Amino acid sequence: MNDLRNTIAHILEHEQHLSNANEATLQQYVVLPILRALGWDDTNLASMEVLPEYKVESRRADYALHIKREERPAVLIECKRWGQPIGKNEEQICFYAYSGNIPLAIITNGKLWWFYLSRWEAPSLSDRIFCETDIENRESAVTNLEKYLLKSNVVSGESELNAEIALEEKEKTDSFKPVPIHPKPGPANGIIDPKPIEPEATFSGEWTIERIKNSLPEEVKRYYEANYSEDRRNIFYGRVAETQNLIQAKGWILDVNFTTRYCGFKNKKRVVFGVRITFSPPRFFAKITEEEADSLSNQYECRYDSGRKSAFYTIPENVSELLPVLEFAYKKHSGI
Repeated sequence: MNDLRNTIAHILEHEQHLSNANEATLQQYVVLPILRALGWDDTNLASMEVLPEYKVESRRADYALHIKREERPAVLIECKRWGQPIGKNEEQICFYAYSGNIPLAIITNGKLWWFYLSRWEAPSLSDRIFCETDIENRESAVTNLEKYLLKSNVVSGESELNAEIALEEKEKTDSFKPVPIHPKPGPANGIIDPKPIEPEATFSGEWTIERIKNSLPEEVKRYYEANYSEDRRNIFYGRVAETQNLIQAKGWILDVNFTTRYCGFKNKKRVVFGVRITFSPPRFFAKITEEEADSLSNQYECRYDSGRKSAFYTIPENVSELLPVLEFAYKKHSGI
């Protein structure tokens, strides 16, 4: 990343010229050079991967970074004047990114770069910050900018994965217990918490919270218990149990496969199917195309992750609402 190091060194060497500069100057001489050093091309009309003044909701983001021109952006960037404090009001860019199904949002005043994971479940927008980096700390800035904003990492989905890992570590370090949410269009704080599922709750089949607990590898169980509240764990276990009951009712045979981040499903040959349920945030992922997701009649708050090439859904209390999606994915990945 010598290009990035040299770019940052040049900016800091001449930062006196930026002290009274407006936002347009900062964009031209700070933000765009850094994006170029990270592999983004702002000169190619065919791809238009760096799009200025991108309209989202009722406002415009200074830049939107596209992986493919015809798809929604992967990153939104909001720019402030050099050194201007970043306040709470600017954080709305994170909510707009969430509303537009754009995974990453960034606010920068040139020196400071704040990174948000818009989809992360948390009681406030500030709690979705997974990285704050200052280019005056050059090596740290190079590491962070490359990790989260290098074009190849954004394209592969590695940036979003790194963001999730960073937020999981933040939760562990800060003893932060995020509140599960079902976001709806509207104010950023218009959030509804799902009702916790009690261990003795009635389930539609043989799979229950207790059975799910007994299926957990010991190291995964210890991780969940060390990092999440009992209510949070039971919500996740309950969703997995009901999904397994749906699978069993259809006569399919799939085994649960837990990691610290999600529950996947495998057949008796240990072939991984294109369905998984993530823990944080709790989402139902199905590896289908965007067109296939659009064609399904019974969807529940569907969004599409172009990086993972999967549709994902907020999981309803009545998991059977997702049966059409589950059945479609099962048939697709079983070759039926």
